[in-house]
Amino acid sequence: MKKVKLVYNPYAGDRSFPRYLDSFIEKFQKAGYKVDIFRSMEPGDFGRGLKNIDENFSFIAVAGGDGSANQMLNVMKKKKIDLPLAIIPAGTVNDFASYLGMTQNIEKSFDKILEHNIKEIDIGCVNKQYFLNVCVGGVISNISHGTDTELKNRLGKVAYYLHGVTELPKVKPMPLKITTSKKVLEGDFLVYFIFNSKGAGGFKNVAQKAAIDDGVFDFIGVKVGNLIKLTSAAARLFQGEKVESENLIYLQDNYFKIECLKEDCNTEFCDVDGEKGPSIPLEINIFPKSLKVFIG
Repeated sequence: MKKVKLVYNPYAGDRSFPRYLDSFIEKFQKAGYKVDIFRSMEPGDFGRGLKNIDENFSFIAVAGGDGSANQMLNVMKKKKIDLPLAIIPAGTVNDFASYLGMTQNIEKSFDKILEHNIKEIDIGCVNKQYFLNVCVGGVISNISHGTDTELKNRLGKVAYYLHGVTELPKVKPMPLKITTSKKVLEGDFLVYFIFNSKGAGGFKNVAQKAAIDDGVFDFIGVKVGNLIKLTSAAARLFQGEKVESENLIYLQDNYFKIECLKEDCNTEFCDVDGEKGPSIPLEINIFPKSLKVFIG
């Protein structure tokens, strides 16, 4: 009998996923699967849930947010597990699952998985940490990790705004050197994004040229400028509009190296798929079509 491994984070989002477990079991048993379930008990324990993976498993499903999907990706790569991954959007924002076309309706997402539409996608790697969706540095990473987890779970992206309003007066630019395979840039940046997909933080079309199977990242950097103009340009950008501004840098490349030109950079770490990532300097590479995922 074919088998499916389900790993779920009971604390993700509004913590409602455990109520759907019986529905998951029923649907997949009816489809001919033996269901093997692992309940995460603490951050970083997904590896224990994959100890018994063997050739009898058809795919792995992870239920949680972007952070849970990221943890699963890293465990699969560390253990060299080459199985399709289904991402059930049970987190707060679920950027990557949404991009893949997975419905926010949990039960309907089970049906989407059972349609068995699989796509090979690119993944990123920053300082040996893999990511699916986006690597972010600057004020956004400060805001994200300075915002109370319970508040984020209740309010989603609104929480970032609330905290961001209090942080803006304190923001100091980062003097960065950004090296790609084609050019070198230097300047004072407030924030930078390295996208694999198109969106982050609940905004769906920020990196308008991005695709998860094109072999390149989409870089967006916000340089220091007039605060009012920057706020207006950033708001339009995050609403999916095409924006022309001398303070917005948009690049596509398969390699980025980000270094701070001062010892006391305002932000020491980046944000990777919504989780705390490595510290600057950062070296970011893309691995084309290195993961199979279920799409809606």
